[in-house]
Amino acid sequence: MTRKQKAALAVVTVGLALLTWRHCRSDWPEHDGKIQQVAHLETSGLRRGAKGVVQLRATGVYAAPARSAIRSFEVPRIGRVALALLDAAGKSTPLATERFGGDAGWSGYVTLPDVPDGDYRLHAEVATKLGKTSVEAPLPLYAPARVHVLTDRPLYEAGNVVRFRAVVLRARDLAPLDARPGHWIVRDPNGEVLLEERAPSGEFGVVAGSFPLDASAPEGIWRVEWSSGDARQERSFTVKPFTLPRFRVEASAAQPFYTAGDAPALRGAVTYASGAPVARASLEITWRASGDWPLPRAWEDGLLPAHAVAAADGQFALELPALPPDLTGRTTLEARIAATDAAGDRVTTTVPLLLSADRLQASAVTELGDGLVEGFNNRLYVRVTTPDGRVLQGAKLKVKRAWQASDPGVDAVVDEDGVAALQIDPGPAVNVVIPPAPWRPARRPPLVARGEVTELLTGQGAALADQLELDRWVAGLATCGKWYADARPEARVALRVAASGAITTVAAGEGELAQCVARALRGRRLAAGAERMYTVPYRFRDPDLPSLRVSIESALAQPPELEAALRPLAASARDCLPAEEGALPRALSWRVAAGSKEVVLGPWLDDPRGGAAAAAVPCVVSRLGSGRLALATPATTEQLGLIRLAVALPEEERRARPQATTMLGYEFIITAEDGVESAPRTTKLRLPPGEVPALRMRLTPVLAKAGEPVTAELIRGPTFADTLPKVLLLRCLQHEQEQKLDAERRAVFTIPADAEGWCEVLGGGARGLLYLRPRADLRVAVTPEKPRYAPGQQAKLTVRTWLGGQGGRAAVGLFGVDQSLAQLVALPGVDDLDAVRPVVESEGPAFGTLDGQALTLGRIVGANAAAAAVLRVTTIPPAAELDAEVSVSARTELDPIAVLTDRFYVVLAELYAQAREWERTSPPADKMRPEMLAKLWTRALDACKRRGESVEDSFGRPLRLRILPADLLALTDPHVVITGTRLPEDVENWAAWVARRKP
Repeated sequence: MTRKQKAALAVVTVGLALLTWRHCRSDWPEHDGKIQQVAHLETSGLRRGAKGVVQLRATGVYAAPARSAIRSFEVPRIGRVALALLDAAGKSTPLATERFGGDAGWSGYVTLPDVPDGDYRLHAEVATKLGKTSVEAPLPLYAPARVHVLTDRPLYEAGNVVRFRAVVLRARDLAPLDARPGHWIVRDPNGEVLLEERAPSGEFGVVAGSFPLDASAPEGIWRVEWSSGDARQERSFTVKPFTLPRFRVEASAAQPFYTAGDAPALRGAVTYASGAPVARASLEITWRASGDWPLPRAWEDGLLPAHAVAAADGQFALELPALPPDLTGRTTLEARIAATDAAGDRVTTTVPLLLSADRLQASAVTELGDGLVEGFNNRLYVRVTTPDGRVLQGAKLKVKRAWQASDPGVDAVVDEDGVAALQIDPGPAVNVVIPPAPWRPARRPPLVARGEVTELLTGQGAALADQLELDRWVAGLATCGKWYADARPEARVALRVAASGAITTVAAGEGELAQCVARALRGRRLAAGAERMYTVPYRFRDPDLPSLRVSIESALAQPPELEAALRPLAASARDCLPAEEGALPRALSWRVAAGSKEVVLGPWLDDPRGGAAAAAVPCVVSRLGSGRLALATPATTEQLGLIRLAVALPEEERRARPQATTMLGYEFIITAEDGVESAPRTTKLRLPPGEVPALRMRLTPVLAKAGEPVTAELIRGPTFADTLPKVLLLRCLQHEQEQKLDAERRAVFTIPADAEGWCEVLGGGARGLLYLRPRADLRVAVTPEKPRYAPGQQAKLTVRTWLGGQGGRAAVGLFGVDQSLAQLVALPGVDDLDAVRPVVESEGPAFGTLDGQALTLGRIVGANAAAAAVLRVTTIPPAAELDAEVSVSARTELDPIAVLTDRFYVVLAELYAQAREWERTSPPADKMRPEMLAKLWTRALDACKRRGESVEDSFGRPLRLRILPADLLALTDPHVVITGTRLPEDVENWAAWVARRKP
């Protein structure tokens, strides 16, 4: 290439460079000085170990030439982004980014490392055509925590010292959170805060505090709270005067449960706090029943012991009647025992007795809405326990259809939690009859009430002593109620009383009711006194007794008076008829000879058309017998026939009496053999029809271990018509995994080695759950050195803790409370710490006791029990509850006005110095005019520069007077001189001069 060609090429290259520069410059708006760049940072859903979103934008800030107004614009594109996580010490951890968009800005995914809790900063560096800039946002990473607060006791008196302690645990794995910032707050019953102090958690997440109660502290419910951010818990305690009981009452049932024929018994003792017996303590017992079986009325009317006296050694025993054969279901009979010692002190306790019709309790869970489907292979989980809840480990079960005597049954073996899994096809649903509960008629008001007595001789009422005696006779008249009739509910009798008090004559009105009352009063006596003659009315209520219905059948003819003659005999049996409705299995024959008025009754014959009310036969036979009846007119011919009898209940009782019910479903007989009892235990189990879902998922196992395989199987129902998914997704807290379905609709997942807690498998609209037990499972054991200690001796306790089955360090809190305090206020139980665990929601506990929360607490061991419990789980703890999700925003700090103002005052100070110097050295005739002041401002700028002080604004412009805001410009007017005579008399507006001359 010639020299001339090279020169021409250089000219073209320079021209292209100039065009490119001009083009780049044309991207920015017209501005004065430099363009400053501001970065905007926004995040959403940032969480340790999971993807979160980070968005960055860049904004150019500039000063417009006109009026120096500050404006901004969006930088069109961000070229490079670098993110880092800074801890409190400033250590930087670079973060990998995955960009997914952002033509005008930058958007990408970021995964935070698994760093400890603390206050971090997210640092972002942005590169654009304007250059590089950075922005930082505070990023507090504090895992959601569970806080448990406990006071050393729940009851205090004014002047006591309240000691409290809290433990703060990470919600995800319940690991202790050391150095977690927090504070204590104590509030009195009025809600006034009496203590608020900082108290960070220490080692193992434990923090302790105390609060001395004033001698005049108000009584009531106080509250102490420890909080750290959103994590908090409050514990209440009571402040009031109290005295610990001097003795206690302890009692328990002699057996875990009782069945029909057993005689329940309680054994107990009354002892002082020192262990000495309370001799001859008086005991009062009240009873309350809850459950399926109503107590017999006789038990409530006095058969249950109500009073007792402890022996000299403080021991006592309470014997109950034998349980009748009509015992049904399960019932808890609770005895409330109140003991009183010789000093009059009173202490109470409650003791439950469990009554059960069966020696076995069974419940079931299925995959089909806890029902069964005919013609289908049903997976059925059956749990068997004793009535008091004890598990029959290793028991052999047999499940048979109750409606099919020839059913061989299905055999199964229960797991560690007493749950057996079996496959069953129950066949078509049948009508299952559910027997009614035993009927206990309600107590009725007194059947007889005495009216006002009239004394015929004096015309006045009876003497008080006679009225009291007449009232004592009322209860004995109740047997006459069987003669009650709506037409005549009142019986009036006349009594003639001799001076000795003997009743010499008794007269009564018409009707069997009045005659019955008269017979009952004959032979009685009143107090001695004057002769008197009384009229006494007695008002009766309907006793609602069963009635005996009579049906007369004749082989030839029937005497017309026979039915009326039989009525009194039938009514006489009402008081002994059992409450059992139906026809009697025996019929009474009758005959009458021609021309005779006597009807001969008997003999009794078996009636093939009866039999429902067999229990009424002895009562009816005793009242009707085989005697004779008298007719008013003789029979014209010889006649004979039968008297059929039936028991009818009163209409009100018929409505109130429990009735058998039916359900469409299945009833099974469950038999369990555990080798403990010689005879097998049996019970019945009822299940409704179920419904097969279109698609469901079964995981094996549901109690998995890290690193082991888990098989997910999709099971289609008859209504499934969609396409099966190609892959299934396993989702744990910090892990996701996909696996393809094989030809048998199964996918095998390998659980990550560091996974724990709940995981779910999703696909095709079906969901399966599995649970991974924490690797560091904590166990604790406390053992006393000796089983008993005498007063004054020092007890020694040995505490051992295990982590994952091996010994390890752990924080242990021991609180010693006098057990007598439990008689005044409830003490925390062994389940008090359950509230710190993440909540697992279930539609209802499996078998009434096993739910997802029990699984996380380690209370479920057996594989079958775990599978049944997981079937009921509806909601597992979300990720946001197990670890913190942080969303923050920030922007680069740029305040042009603040920068300009700070630097202006530096120059202004120098301007005042220049003005003083001008006043000192210039002739007195010189005046401080705008031109001179402008020169002094320039000198001030130069002087500051020489000292190394910045005299530029945020956009790199020197602080000329023309760019100053009006409020700052006003501070630089000619009045900076001290002597007023150095100012001209003719004043020129300073702001207008600057705007015109632009110095």
